Amino acid sequence: MKKIELKKPKDDTFWLRVLSVFIAIILWFYVNSIINPIKKRELIVPIRYNISTLSKGLVMTQSDAKEVRIVVSGTQDELGKVDEKNIQAVVDFSDVRQTGEIKLPVNINNPYHRINIESVYPKNVVVNIDNLVTIQKDVTVEINGNPKKGYIINSYQEEPNVISIKGAESDIKEISKCVAQLNLSLNDRSFKASVPVKVLDMKGKDITSLFDLSQKSIDVYVDILKTKQVPLTVKFKGQLPPGKIISRIVLKPSTINVAGKEEDINSLNEIVVGTVDARMLENVSTFQFDFNLPKNIKALDNVKQVVITIYTDSIVQKSITIPVEVKDLESKYLASLSPDRVTLTIKYYQSNQSSIDFSRFRAYVDVSNLTQGDYSLPVMLEKPDNIENVEVSPSYIKVTITEKSQNQ
Repeated sequence: MKKIELKKPKDDTFWLRVLSVFIAIILWFYVNSIINPIKKRELIVPIRYNISTLSKGLVMTQSDAKEVRIVVSGTQDELGKVDEKNIQAVVDFSDVRQTGEIKLPVNINNPYHRINIESVYPKNVVVNIDNLVTIQKDVTVEINGNPKKGYIINSYQEEPNVISIKGAESDIKEISKCVAQLNLSLNDRSFKASVPVKVLDMKGKDITSLFDLSQKSIDVYVDILKTKQVPLTVKFKGQLPPGKIISRIVLKPSTINVAGKEEDINSLNEIVVGTVDARMLENVSTFQFDFNLPKNIKALDNVKQVVITIYTDSIVQKSITIPVEVKDLESKYLASLSPDRVTLTIKYYQSNQSSIDFSRFRAYVDVSNLTQGDYSLPVMLEKPDNIENVEVSPSYIKVTITEKSQNQ
């Protein structure tokens, strides 16, 4: 058998190189175990429910978890590089085909190759799957607040007044109504506003966030009118017989509350309800007129007919002569009047004749603060309250004031 001989390496540094590699390995283990050891870190990561993978016609309504607790491990240096926002916890619905409660795994997407996932809690979540349905629902406009004083809301128009609501079948059944709540703030002009739509349940709770709405807001046009109380009047044609007059007109109602656009209301000072032929009037005459409003004016009172009572009377003229008195003459003076009597021409309604007290007529001149001398003073008159038309002749008289003699 031939003997094999090992040749001695010509390079004397060979063993030095082997020793260097060995020392490097020892140092690597030292650095990683002592200076940069393996550690663990707990992360809280929100769960992303990938509902885009859910079959058409289904929707997730509830889940029993919103986040997972993940324990990761790695060297201290590598753990320091971890941003928990880059780690995703995803629930996939690709295999879901039915409604009800379903348990699904939480999948962790870890972009850090030197980081290990030690544990995940919870590993599974329970979700509730329901049918996805769409319904049509009327939108009710609710107006809160009031317009400015002297104005009213005439009407409002919403566009659109029906919207589509998409959501879980169990949530759809809880819907009571859809409302658009418009708040007024002393408005005095018509306006258009974009108003958010709310979906309310039977208890009035806002559950809009559960649904996908075809319109998140609707346009509401509000028509505001100005109000006014306007007197009612009547017109006459023809002439009363000589000596006759209309003494009183009574309308029931005598006024009406109306509304209209500002320019129309501002120009409206009365409403004529009808025309009466004066030749047909008796002492007391009653008429009924169907009530009609001017164009563009809206009645706020429920007035369908106006009853008008017209009173006529005869004018009586009477003349009486009464003495003129002197008022507030100082005691040391005497006053002489020229003339000392005046004639009163009195006009009154014949129907009032029995109630007139002619003795209450009193004519006088006021000489207060006057001294002796000649004056032309107006004749003052006191008369009964139910007499208005009186002429005094003469209306001025001459008054002479003298001092009393010592014998007087």
